[in-house]
Amino acid sequence: MTLPQAASRREVLDSALRWATAASARLLVVPDGDKYVVPLLRRRPVLRRTRPEIRLLMMRTATIGGPEGLRPTTAVKPLLVQMLRRLPGVRVLFLTDAMGVIERRRGYPGLPPVRDPVPRSEADAPRRPEWLPPEGADTVVGLFGVVSARKNLPLLVQAVAELPHVVLVVAGHLAPNVRRFVETDPTAVSLCAEDRMRLVDRFLDPDEYGAGLSAVDVVALLHDNDAPSGVLGEACTRGTPVLVPQGGWLERVVEATGVGAAVPMTVAGVCAGMTRIMEDRWEYVEAARAWSATVGTDDFRNRLLGP
Repeated sequence: MTLPQAASRREVLDSALRWATAASARLLVVPDGDKYVVPLLRRRPVLRRTRPEIRLLMMRTATIGGPEGLRPTTAVKPLLVQMLRRLPGVRVLFLTDAMGVIERRRGYPGLPPVRDPVPRSEADAPRRPEWLPPEGADTVVGLFGVVSARKNLPLLVQAVAELPHVVLVVAGHLAPNVRRFVETDPTAVSLCAEDRMRLVDRFLDPDEYGAGLSAVDVVALLHDNDAPSGVLGEACTRGTPVLVPQGGWLERVVEATGVGAAVPMTVAGVCAGMTRIMEDRWEYVEAARAWSATVGTDDFRNRLLGP
């Protein structure tokens, strides 16, 4: 099925439902299901009449009152999901971490988990990206992916400034407000001038992204949102420890697996966490390598598609 690029969400859903009900034994999978809970509920008469088989994956199930705070959509989403689950042929699941640590989500009783699909790394010696510091020169902390404000780069910059032998590498597309910060904040400007912060403001291709995760000493995941992180699983497959905030999903994962350290979201807390990881880094690396055997794409494919 091909849709025009300018198709609205309503057009996309209506076309998908027509496709799913046009032939027998067709399954409609909605990977980014959060956007389609309300639109599907509005089509209850059609769904009850045609009974297509639908698998809808919830990717944002922040707990009410968690680090993201209470929002109107957060408060009503669990109720809407339960209403959607009652429709014939509709099965709703939620995205969990790549290691499958979190199996239940508060506010969403009865939703089965689907592991974040993270392919296992098969590269023995990936080519080191040229935007990284020379190997062995300093401790390198990496921040990867699309860098929005919720990844708390200002806090990370302040912590790195306190640790003279640490270099921060920010590799991924910067949101406009984050870009303004690195261009105007005195500490960030100073770190860049000293070559203690390196910026790669673009989308990385898969090979250099994986090579970067393999080459840094620590991956920073100081996220505000209480949700799984694909970067955590990908870092794990490469034996790279992670630094995460206390009080949310990521802390529960690293506590269960030992692949990183959870820290208070303060400059002192982040500094202490980096120091602790580097002092006992081999233990974290061994834990990451052990847990990397549990990740993969089979759970994601099988739970969404079935036999």
